[in-house]
Amino acid sequence: MSDLADRVAAVSWITPAVRALPPHAAPPTFRDLQRLPGTQRALHLNESPFPPSPRAIEAAAAALRGPLNRYPQSRAPELAAALATRTGVGAGRIVFGVGSDELIHVIAEIALGPGDRCVMPVPSFPRYAVSTRIRGAEVAGVPIDAGGASDAAGLLAAIDARTRVVFACTPNAPSGGMMAAAALERLAREVPADVLLVVDEAYHEYGRHAGGPDALAALAARRGPWIVLRTFSKAHGLAALRVGYALCGSDVEAEALRRVKMTFNVTEVAQAAALASLEDEAHMQASLDATAVERAWLSEGLRRLQLRPCPSFTNFVSVDLGMPAQPAMQALAARGIHVRDWRHPDWTTQLRVAIGTREDNEAVLGALGDVLAEARR
Repeated sequence: MSDLADRVAAVSWITPAVRALPPHAAPPTFRDLQRLPGTQRALHLNESPFPPSPRAIEAAAAALRGPLNRYPQSRAPELAAALATRTGVGAGRIVFGVGSDELIHVIAEIALGPGDRCVMPVPSFPRYAVSTRIRGAEVAGVPIDAGGASDAAGLLAAIDARTRVVFACTPNAPSGGMMAAAALERLAREVPADVLLVVDEAYHEYGRHAGGPDALAALAARRGPWIVLRTFSKAHGLAALRVGYALCGSDVEAEALRRVKMTFNVTEVAQAAALASLEDEAHMQASLDATAVERAWLSEGLRRLQLRPCPSFTNFVSVDLGMPAQPAMQALAARGIHVRDWRHPDWTTQLRVAIGTREDNEAVLGALGDVLAEARR
């Protein structure tokens, strides 16, 4: 343990839950990597390799010429109205956050406390477990199924009298698997009515493009509380602006989120860009089409390396290397290619590669082939 970790652990005014968390270790960003010598390919954060809609860029620039000395609109009414038209969820039941991350943390704050239990897929987005632990609640992890999707039967079996929240992630990160409509409908039907069901659809647009179900349709008949999370960070290519949103099953969930979230969290610039991106359907379709082509091409290239890529309905592909992923990840980084392992002690041989441009994907396959050849020698 580092000296700083020891010092944090010894401070009495920091809560026990926070003292128990691992040291903060943010991954390098695209801008961090650009400061390094040589060509650096950032394929570790599941970002879109394609720029956002030109309309979104123009809208952001126009918003920057607005009254920056004034706070943004708390409820993003224009963006909420546009999303309401597209989703069928009333604008008053749509709550915005600084990415889905903030909303996940707010969900933990409104629903979890010491002694409570939160059921979630593993491996999946780490924020579910981190925010649960910060609240002093217990993490009940349920392994993903053989296709890399959240396991509805397993999630339901893990629910007990102390369970307050159930998370499902579809398509799931880091595996890429997607739940079937029947699995989502089962969750909607069988998660108890006094338990909050949260479906994280950060990769919603990719999943729908690949023919997957819309969680909102599955949740329509649910009698208990529910929230669907989506974001503009992935398919819309607006990761730098951080706009996530919660589609809530009723006014109650929406009001609870608003009581806890930061009042002026999503900037006017971000709201304007998100709205313009939402309205540029042709640009979105082109990005989704290009991602699907590159996903298939990268997957086939991995198979040529005698690997078995996981089924993916996202903007990344995971693959089981059949060897520890950490050394391979480090060897690729030394070659200027930044990918990620699954960051879970029970899944140590999997590597996740965000889909890039064709040039990026060619570089990944070439470097990974060299790394595997060296390891096999």
